[in-house]
Amino acid sequence: MHVTALPTDPASPWVSRLISLAVFAPALAVLLVASGLTAAEEGMGTHTQLGLQPCGFQAASGLPCATCGMTTSFTHAAHGRFTSSFVVQPAGAVLAVLTAAAVLVSGWSLWTGRSLAPLGRAALRPRSLAVLIGLILGGWAFTAGRVALGG
Repeated sequence: MHVTALPTDPASPWVSRLISLAVFAPALAVLLVASGLTAAEEGMGTHTQLGLQPCGFQAASGLPCATCGMTTSFTHAAHGRFTSSFVVQPAGAVLAVLTAAAVLVSGWSLWTGRSLAPLGRAALRPRSLAVLIGLILGGWAFTAGRVALGG
């Protein structure tokens, strides 16, 4: 696999910077919010610190939903506890690392004016989206199994 530098868009470096900012700001905000939370000991429920309701799916079924544990996982990752992040919700751990990578890459793009378009095209390929869906479903299965086993 050959990795190339992101090309500069000579026609509109400010458009590239605006797009980079649109990626950078929310990704950084997510990590900053996660760093300000305390991970729930149960492995789920950290999101209630943000004023959100407990998971309705879990309340109704007794099983976690596909995103249960994501906020807790992001919180562990934001505090540098990557093993705990993975154990709580593997998909959340991977997404937290990808979010940190998005901050770095989009920050670099924001600074240099180079386009994120090649990365955006790669991320939106059907195979990439299938991997993301598989990751979330796999994380859900892992979390449901952990909850079912009382862990």
